[in-house]
Amino acid sequence: MSEARAAATVMVVRDGAEDIELILLKRSRKVGFFPSAWVFPGGRVDEEDSKFPSTGSVPGLEDTCFAVAAIRETFEEAGYWLGEGQPSSKLREVLNKREGSLPLDGSLVANLSRLRQWSWWITPETEPRRYDTRFFLCCVNESEQEISHDNYEAVESCWISPREAIRKHEQGEMFMAPPTYITLLELQRYSSCDQLWNAAESKQIEAIQPTHFREESLFEIRFPGHPKHPVSTKILEYTHVILEQQVWRACSI
Repeated sequence: MSEARAAATVMVVRDGAEDIELILLKRSRKVGFFPSAWVFPGGRVDEEDSKFPSTGSVPGLEDTCFAVAAIRETFEEAGYWLGEGQPSSKLREVLNKREGSLPLDGSLVANLSRLRQWSWWITPETEPRRYDTRFFLCCVNESEQEISHDNYEAVESCWISPREAIRKHEQGEMFMAPPTYITLLELQRYSSCDQLWNAAESKQIEAIQPTHFREESLFEIRFPGHPKHPVSTKILEYTHVILEQQVWRACSI
C-alpha cells in the first residue's frame, strides 16, 4: 500500500443569475491522476506551503498547509488569487513550471478566512497513487477576477452550475472522479452562496476512504455506510457509485 500524499482542492463558488456557479477545470490527458477529468482547482501540498504567510484561519483545521495549498493551486491552475497582494502572471508561470515557489517576504499573503472545510477524501488503499485531500469552499463575487486555465495541468476552464455539470457528466460530456461528482450532487441542493457558507460552517468533517469492488463488467466504489464497507457509519447521502460507460451513477442502500 502506498502512502497517501497530502492534497487540497477548493470549490470556488459565486452567485449566478439563476443558480450558483463554480470553477471547473479539465485536466490534461498527459497528467497521471484522472487524465482528462473535470475537477475543482487543487493539487498536492508542497513543503513551502507550511511556511507561506497567511492571515485568518479555517475553523476546525489544524494543518494550515492544506488551506495554503488550496489557495496556491487555485492561482496556479485557474489564475484566481485568494489572498492579499497581487501575484504576477510571471510568478504563475514559474509555479506551473516548478521552477520556483511563492515568495515568503510578505508581498503575498494567503487569506485563510475565505475558506471553509467541506469534506475530506482519502484515496482507496488499492490505488497506486493515493491522496489525503481536504475539500474547501470559497465564495466570491462575480466581479472579483477572471479565470484562465494554465495550459499545463488544466486545458479548459469554465464557470458552471452544479446542476449543469451533473447533467453534462451524466450525458457523457464531462468525465469526473467520484469525489467531484458526489460533491456536485451535494452542492446542487443550495441556491445561494450564503446557504452554502452556512452549511459549511456547521458541517462535521469526517474522513471518507472508499473501497473498490470489481466483478466482471461491474466497477463499484463503496463509501462508509455501505454494508460491505469496513466503516458502518454513513457519512454521505449515497453508499456507493457505479461506473457505466465512463459515467458515475450514485446509489444508496
